Amino acid sequence: MFSFRVGNSHELRLLRTSDADELLTLIDTNREYLRTWLPWLDRTTSSANTRDFIQSTLQQLADNRGFVASICYEQSIVGVVGYNQIDWQNRIGSIGYWLAEAYQGKGLMTTSCKALIDYGFGVLNLNRLVIACATENKPSRAIPKRLGFFHEGATRDAEWLYDHFVDHEIYAKLHRDWH
Repeated sequence: MFSFRVGNSHELRLLRTSDADELLTLIDTNREYLRTWLPWLDRTTSSANTRDFIQSTLQQLADNRGFVASICYEQSIVGVVGYNQIDWQNRIGSIGYWLAEAYQGKGLMTTSCKALIDYGFGVLNLNRLVIACATENKPSRAIPKRLGFFHEGATRDAEWLYDHFVDHEIYAKLHRDWH
């Protein structure tokens, strides 16, 4: 089971169904900010929706297809990070994340992703980690750059975002480039 203490006031832990209300409150508080880049906000409007999401992440973990962790700062959930998908045959993990607006710029996402990188290469024995970010989402794109990921190129019209397509920039890091 994944949990990782990043510092005295920052930890990652698997989402629990009891987190549904807190997670929904965080989403509601940041809805306008998150809606710029995340396509699922209109489908997440109740505690039942967040509970269903959390249960799906726990099933994903049970099926060994990936996992999602809450980013906790001073014991409050401030975002989410995880392996959206793990391709075990090819040993590839796809990392996804989001963080509440008020917690941007504190290094929380960089250190959270660093923990996932260390876990992916050191514990899961993955060979390749991938992060895909919307081309115009500069804060999100800064994370893989800061962590030494290689920019492999762009995927055009990679995601439907409410009323338009967005391109994604693809970043990857290989096990041999880890340290």
